[in-house]
Amino acid sequence: MRRLMFAGIVPVVLLLSLLQGCSEKRDCPKVAPSAGEPARPVAEEEAYDCTTVDTTDALKQTWCEARGAFDQSPMAGNVANFGNYLKGYRQGINDARRAETSQVSREALEGKTEKPDEAGYREGYQRVVAELGVLEYNCRDEEKASEYKDRWCEADDAYRSASVGSSDNPFLRERFIDGYMAGGRVALTVPTSMEAFFSGENPEGKQSAIFKQEDDDVKPTEQAFYRGFDEGYKAMIASIRDSINQVMQQMQVPNNMEMPEGLMAPPPNQ
Repeated sequence: MRRLMFAGIVPVVLLLSLLQGCSEKRDCPKVAPSAGEPARPVAEEEAYDCTTVDTTDALKQTWCEARGAFDQSPMAGNVANFGNYLKGYRQGINDARRAETSQVSREALEGKTEKPDEAGYREGYQRVVAELGVLEYNCRDEEKASEYKDRWCEADDAYRSASVGSSDNPFLRERFIDGYMAGGRVALTVPTSMEAFFSGENPEGKQSAIFKQEDDDVKPTEQAFYRGFDEGYKAMIASIRDSINQVMQQMQVPNNMEMPEGLMAPPPNQ
């Protein structure tokens, strides 16, 4: 009987001691990490030899990339800032990898003192943008003009007007612009363009300009491409129809000649 009472008292005493805390460090049991959650190194405790970088070791690779960028930054004078810089760098890479919108301005604001994690985040995010070859133009720079740049800037204006995503998300914008360019090219094909000019839309029974996925699992980047395709397709059709109308207005149409609907020149001013 006494043994049973003692066995019941021990768990209660142990529970009370845990709730009240430990009087001394040696009295506190050490809690080992669970088998499913291996201990991860703290950023400040990481250190690698960056003479050779093994691309199969993600931690070492990002550490060395971040350290190289940090040493070239204005923060290099205080090594204690590197831990937060590294944390931000890795978060920037992760957001860019998932095509998320940048959490900080993608261009450093002049005269503003940045926090180490913000500077690291921008560097990591921009590194992914550069490595993926995302094209970006300064549409205010008139010295480096080109036909492609003109179309790119036109699509960029359409992207902002369509409210597809933030201007700080170069991945959504790139997919929208790709779609815009593709839609314009399809609009120029024959017989698609001729059907659109003479009837205003594709005749019933003809295939659509593009087949869109309507599933809930469609990624935002894919949706941006479809939206860009629609905008580019419509813009090209409208542009060519307007050009044809201008030509027709300048032509002298014989009196009994009927022109297709939409291409009739307006009556002369009385």
